[in-house]
Amino acid sequence: MNQQVFKGYADLLRDWIVFSQKHLYRCPENKNLIVYGAGEHGHWGVHTQQKAFSGFAIAATLPEVDFSGTPITKEEVLEEALGMLRYTLRTHKSGDSICTDGQQWGYNWIYALGIERMYHAIEVLDAYLTEDDRTLIRTVLIAESEFILNEYTVRAGLVEHNMPESNLWNGAILYRTAHLYPELPNAERYKEKARIFFANGMSIESDEFSDDVVSGVRIRDVFVGANMFNSRACNHHRYMNVGYMNICLSNIAMLHFFFKGQNVPCEDIVYRHLPEMWEFVRTMTFEDGRLLRIGGDSRIRYSYCQDYALPAWCLAEDYLNEDCSNLFEGWLEILRTETAANGDGSFLSNRCGGFECRTPVYYTRLESDRANVISMILYWYSRFNVRGEKESKLLTSWTDEYHGAGFSSSGNRYASFVWRSAERPQALLVPKDDSSLAEWRYNLGAPVLGVGRRPVQRLGDYAVRAFEGGFLTVGNCLAETEDFIAEGQEAESLANRQIAFAALPDEKTVLVIQYAKTTNRVFLREYAGTFWSIPNDIFNKRQRYLSYETGEGYYTGGDYARRFEMIPIGHYVTVDHKIGLASKDPLTLVRRGERQVTVRKKEITSLYCEEICSPFSMEPRWYDRGTEIIDTAFAMALGNESDTKQLSRELFYPTIDGFKAVGIKRADNDSFLLIANFGDGDAVFSSNAIGKKTVTDVATGETRDTFTVKAGDALLVRF
Repeated sequence: MNQQVFKGYADLLRDWIVFSQKHLYRCPENKNLIVYGAGEHGHWGVHTQQKAFSGFAIAATLPEVDFSGTPITKEEVLEEALGMLRYTLRTHKSGDSICTDGQQWGYNWIYALGIERMYHAIEVLDAYLTEDDRTLIRTVLIAESEFILNEYTVRAGLVEHNMPESNLWNGAILYRTAHLYPELPNAERYKEKARIFFANGMSIESDEFSDDVVSGVRIRDVFVGANMFNSRACNHHRYMNVGYMNICLSNIAMLHFFFKGQNVPCEDIVYRHLPEMWEFVRTMTFEDGRLLRIGGDSRIRYSYCQDYALPAWCLAEDYLNEDCSNLFEGWLEILRTETAANGDGSFLSNRCGGFECRTPVYYTRLESDRANVISMILYWYSRFNVRGEKESKLLTSWTDEYHGAGFSSSGNRYASFVWRSAERPQALLVPKDDSSLAEWRYNLGAPVLGVGRRPVQRLGDYAVRAFEGGFLTVGNCLAETEDFIAEGQEAESLANRQIAFAALPDEKTVLVIQYAKTTNRVFLREYAGTFWSIPNDIFNKRQRYLSYETGEGYYTGGDYARRFEMIPIGHYVTVDHKIGLASKDPLTLVRRGERQVTVRKKEITSLYCEEICSPFSMEPRWYDRGTEIIDTAFAMALGNESDTKQLSRELFYPTIDGFKAVGIKRADNDSFLLIANFGDGDAVFSSNAIGKKTVTDVATGETRDTFTVKAGDALLVRF
């Protein structure tokens, strides 16, 4: 990280400190105790306080954070930081004060996390601490460590009890306390249990039988469960969660730099599986630092897990010697773009300010996350002169059977499909050089929605087959709806959604077939075929240029999108001269008029998207059982307007008994055909159906004149 980038992050932290003055509260019973946000005892209330404290502490002590010309001084920020720390320490269950909600915090599986995330700020304030402060710090650390040692059980599992990150932070506080206070009678026991936590942190399936001896323990002897699949996939919050793999790396980073500051190396078990996990996370990161969340996200876009990429990059540079300077620089520009749109020094007030008054705990939590990670990197880079030199090794393809995940990054293309995703199923095709085009909410997944407040997508059978330069996946998903206004109304099955998706080995194109049929007489409020979500918000300056069959123009999004529109655009469309879609059916540009990427039971929005749909209906009405509501096929490819027009001309949709089909017929290159058997029995495909003597199965390499395709399966052929 060069000095200019370092100063850029320092300026962001300064502006946030000034903005955050409005979120500070001095306890009336003791004006020296200061609260940021709600100050409640619930774990996110406490963590919010602790993370904000870290931002104030680093800003108060780091010379590069310059408060000249602002309404506050460094001395005032220092006084605020100390007041925030003392509030945190004294309201612990070992202390003598209460939180703003009348209770005290402490002693569960997650409280250690807040301590870990603020400890670097305790280090930087060392010269300003009183003996009472040091006693309180010691008391809190020992109390939490004793709870974890004696009352907290190490758990782990691929789906149930999936706890990679919490095992790491609970192990970390045991290591930290044991090192700081080696005279404690349980210091060695802390380290023994810490090793078990770390052995079961980023643990994988094969660890169950591993004879590896690390930090004096044989892995199989302390194995509790795998938190990661052997493929490196992580099913956290019950979906393929790239974000929480990043959280794991951040927790290792905090312990790594603590021991580095103590001039003592971490035990080797702390870094168990770190290189391969970092390789996966780095692969799933755009060059500008934004995470490529192929499994989606159930949280506010570009916040929490994204924020904790910064300490992970520090770790990669310092421990793995990998150069992450472009990530720091790119992400700084993204943050600057958002803070400029906010205009008040906050990190999120434009996109998320709408819920600042509805849920101040959640809003201040997100603001403090970003302050926390910026404080970490400023402190570590100023103290240790962290630097990486090696170029990162990246995966070019990846699959995971459990999640039904396929990924290919050949050429300038990221292509992915994940069945077991956050808003399932969802796919991506994006150019590597524009992360702002990536959105995953039902993307290319043909959502079907009922009148319940909670949509449920129940996965059926699915399969993924990888081949050189791409992959093929096919499967089905039952759309359901629940949580109704009507008392006693039970969950309803709506429609069976079937999708075949192929990332072609041409480094630019995907073929997609979507089909949905109602399972019962149902009342639908909305459904959408194709459903290409194109973010159009702060990060692309709220402007997208769309060129389509019937016209072209700039479209303004974000908080400037004012009214709902449905605009017919013909059979093809290109976005920003970079990526296009061509369809057999007429397309509609759906403009919602407000941010629609939602979380928390649809009550909170964080991103506006343009939606390209075919078909699209939001007319609430009844549908008979067995009604075909979606029956479409399309292609997407990287390229400009001319390329998309050519793609539209090359597409063909043969009628083949027993199959849905879409193909690309090229005169000067390989041609491809994707066929899907969405029927109830096996079907035979003959190459004669497209006028060819033989065709080649792309997945297996077999060349034949006929192929039997099982019910629910698909075939991609080259000719």
